Amino acid sequence: MNPVALVGMRFEPCFLILFCWLFSAGLMGQEAEVSGTVTNMEGDTLTGASVQVVGSVIGAVTGIDGHFQLGVPPGRIRLLASYIGYENFDTTLDVSNTDREIDLHIMMTESFVDMGEVIVYGRRASGQAQALRLQQSAITQQTVIHSELFNKYPDITLAETVQRMPGVTITRNRGEGELVQVRGLPEQYTAISLNGQRLPAVQPEADRAGSLDIIQSNLVEQVRVIKARSADMDADAIGGTVDFRIRQPERQFEVLVQGGAGTNFGFDRADDVNTGIAQGAVVLNSELSDEQVYGLLAGSFFRHARGNRMQRYDYGEDGVTGRSISRVRPVDTDRITSKTGLIGAVELRPSIYNRLRLSYNYSAIDEDVYMRETNFGAIDSGFENRITSRWTEERRLNMVALEVENNFAKTQLSYALSFASTGERLINRQRAYNLVESGPSPEYTEEEYRNLTPFDTKYADQEIPRQSTEQQNLDLEEDIAIGGINLTRYLNVARTSFLRVGARYRIKERNYQEFFVRDDNPGAGSVQGGAFANLGGEDPLVEQPDLSDGPNYFAGEKIAAAYLMFVRNWNAKLSTSTGLRYEYTDIDYELTQSGLADSSSYSDLFPSFNITYRIRRDRQFRFAYYSAIARVPYSTLVPTADFRERRQARIDVFSVGNTDVDPTYSNNFDLVFERYGRNDGLISIGAYAKFLENPTVRTATYESVNFQPTFGYSLVNTENARLLGFELGFYQNLAFLNQGLRFLNLNGNLNFNRYRLENNSSEGSTLAQAPRRSANLSLVYSNPKQRLNLVLAGNYRSSTLDHLQDGQPVWINAVISLDLAADYELFKEISAYARLNNATDHRSERYIGKPDEDDSLLLSTTNYGIWGVVGLRWRPE
Repeated sequence: MNPVALVGMRFEPCFLILFCWLFSAGLMGQEAEVSGTVTNMEGDTLTGASVQVVGSVIGAVTGIDGHFQLGVPPGRIRLLASYIGYENFDTTLDVSNTDREIDLHIMMTESFVDMGEVIVYGRRASGQAQALRLQQSAITQQTVIHSELFNKYPDITLAETVQRMPGVTITRNRGEGELVQVRGLPEQYTAISLNGQRLPAVQPEADRAGSLDIIQSNLVEQVRVIKARSADMDADAIGGTVDFRIRQPERQFEVLVQGGAGTNFGFDRADDVNTGIAQGAVVLNSELSDEQVYGLLAGSFFRHARGNRMQRYDYGEDGVTGRSISRVRPVDTDRITSKTGLIGAVELRPSIYNRLRLSYNYSAIDEDVYMRETNFGAIDSGFENRITSRWTEERRLNMVALEVENNFAKTQLSYALSFASTGERLINRQRAYNLVESGPSPEYTEEEYRNLTPFDTKYADQEIPRQSTEQQNLDLEEDIAIGGINLTRYLNVARTSFLRVGARYRIKERNYQEFFVRDDNPGAGSVQGGAFANLGGEDPLVEQPDLSDGPNYFAGEKIAAAYLMFVRNWNAKLSTSTGLRYEYTDIDYELTQSGLADSSSYSDLFPSFNITYRIRRDRQFRFAYYSAIARVPYSTLVPTADFRERRQARIDVFSVGNTDVDPTYSNNFDLVFERYGRNDGLISIGAYAKFLENPTVRTATYESVNFQPTFGYSLVNTENARLLGFELGFYQNLAFLNQGLRFLNLNGNLNFNRYRLENNSSEGSTLAQAPRRSANLSLVYSNPKQRLNLVLAGNYRSSTLDHLQDGQPVWINAVISLDLAADYELFKEISAYARLNNATDHRSERYIGKPDEDDSLLLSTTNYGIWGVVGLRWRPE
């Protein structure tokens, strides 16, 4: 097909939606400015109150001083002010063509509020205060934090930001937060979206888990962790949904410039490389045309050179059986990582009834990796294998989204289109093996043997010959196209009850290509004992490899969904949401080498029910029931026909297909109590139960390839499981203890989970990759008089079953991390900041058996080091 025609077909729906929206938009005259304050009957200002023009997208929220400001068109408009726990203030204004400024003071009477879903568009005016109002009035149980809060923390990746929220834990890669887990479930049970649109994954193996290290936290405005599902949400969210809202165009002008530099206190041995840290960000937000067109442009850059040390141990013939160490494998790794982010958005509001937003997000990670590993045979063996690896890795995310909203008298119509593409390229990963199979062996003590480094050697006075050289190239691309439409019909004038129907179509396609070649007769390349090959000075084995000949596959997934949802506020205290969602899934794949292809399909119904009971305006109970699904990852879905089809997901790790794995289903029950206090305080206590059908566990098989221990990972279903959990979250100003503590805030959460597999009553039975306990605690000091902000943040994750290796359970130890941040306003609009990450440098350990048991065996230890950044920020008023 003609590529131009194909592009036209892909974007033709976008132009159609744009045309329909513009056709429905009315021509309006010059807007007038309505401003004022919102107070209670005693004159106290109300922060975070919503002031909205009924039937339109025009709205604002009050700031700390209770002030609001919004532009309205000429004509007769209806203005509605609402605040949880107060009677709605409803009035009409006649705005003439000559009006330019209208003052309006609103006094609200305390009571319970009859209200449905509250949608507010004045985001920056209230920050974290409005985030809590949104959380309190949402249909489903969720936790919402604003950048006003999380930008105080020393977080670089979004995963690190989310771990501050109740019920959330993360997994780390190379010492940085990468994958998110909600409610103690594995990461593939959590849905990840950006501005409500699902993200593709750049994970050759865990391709159902969204990798969050690619998006920088300073480009995000708001994070929502939605822990209970309603019918208008995707069903593949057993644990929950994490939705990131990137910065959006605002009414008010904004400029932000910041830059910083730092250093890494870890392990650095990369030659001729600047191993420091550089950081920068720029934001420009502005009105472009007469309060009808708004634009945003923001960029971020982060360069980080880090190292890590790993010590590995093998036992017996297959790495896990036996009690004596058969091999010690110390590894030293250096990574020079550059992260780039860019977002742009334009929002059009030609009338109070219509809104269109077009946004673009680009995120990239470029890494240069240098790895040195030495394999030492048994303590009395002369075996020594010195392995040098070097490569460049590129990851990219591109996402375009078009969102449209039309409002009518009692009807709202919204529709959206999005296209997201991720790609990962592994460029010329070269590996050199310098090997001595036998020879004289120094007499090591047991302690010396266990603590050998990659730079130790048994052959200090001789050269070690090159045994083989390998090259690998990888190209992975995953695309997601989504189209959705939602129709909401309000059933009364106050809009407290509504019926919503909608449909959504999601297409996901993945192309995987890999090239691999090995030269077993290199003829040169010997190294001196204790040294490593200089791969930077060697040409690749193949200059321009043909990736079409490797273990390639194509996989596609189409999900068609439709739903019906009814929301009702029965009285001032009780609100409910009931819905049913239908999803049809069609999957197909094809292997390049063997030509093997197959397809399958299935359909499901997913009911959901949410209820909110308000004891009083600041205290409420929530209950939810919903069913959900976790679909099988592509790495498992696509079979492995023979050895040539095995995908090398990571160094010495292969993905092995298993077409017999079934999707995981779950019935979920949630109960939570929320208490909202003054100064944006919050206490939430929740309990939940999840009944899982066909959960999965990762398995690994050990084998020796080219004298190197290698693992083949696959996925299998395990017995049905039950999860019972408890969570506590709080954000509290300490002024209630003593006024002298009014600048201190305590932010934290605790999460406890208990698992039980059916037909397995043993105390150690558990789900894989699911922590039993997690917690974080932060002390935030914010003193505007001293122009100082300080944050001390600690995070804890209990030991976790990772996978089964040749039938033996492999566990990860409990880890405690500590991060620090400081911000000080040097002059008006100019601040200095400092960040210190991983201050505890708590090492990560893997064991055969539970870490706290006497008979467990240590498999590996890893340290990532401490790193810090200092910088300046300019933010004019």
